[in-house]
Amino acid sequence: MGFAMSFFSSMEWAVLIVWFVAVFLPLVYAVRTRTSFAMGITVSVLLGAVVQVLWSLLYNWGAVNIWVWNDFVLVPVRAFEPAFLHTLATAGFLHSQGDMMHVLGNVVILALVGVPLEQRLGSKRFAVIYVVGLLGGSLGWVLF
Repeated sequence: MGFAMSFFSSMEWAVLIVWFVAVFLPLVYAVRTRTSFAMGITVSVLLGAVVQVLWSLLYNWGAVNIWVWNDFVLVPVRAFEPAFLHTLATAGFLHSQGDMMHVLGNVVILALVGVPLEQRLGSKRFAVIYVVGLLGGSLGWVLF
């Protein structure tokens, strides 16, 4: 199975790059400034969803033709192919465009539970628990 990225137009590459920046920049900022990593994750999830909505608008207007997220969503059948191992992590920052309540739920829980949990555990322990939960959830989905 080939990568959809090999067929991307410049607009599709731009949307994908904006998504990566939107997801990683709040995390980098949180680490560099030693602010709440949980809040950084919260902002990452929210901004990632905003970029996905932007892509949906561009798709509806005919500016993009390919489903940009195809190489980054978790598809259980291909999860353990070496070329798609990254989807075990990237899937945690992608959401269905038909279910924005899911995004809102994630953001609220990350902010209301994640921040106090990080304050009690410390940023490093919280980050480890978050990554274990992210990968564990992905593996659980694949096994299910």
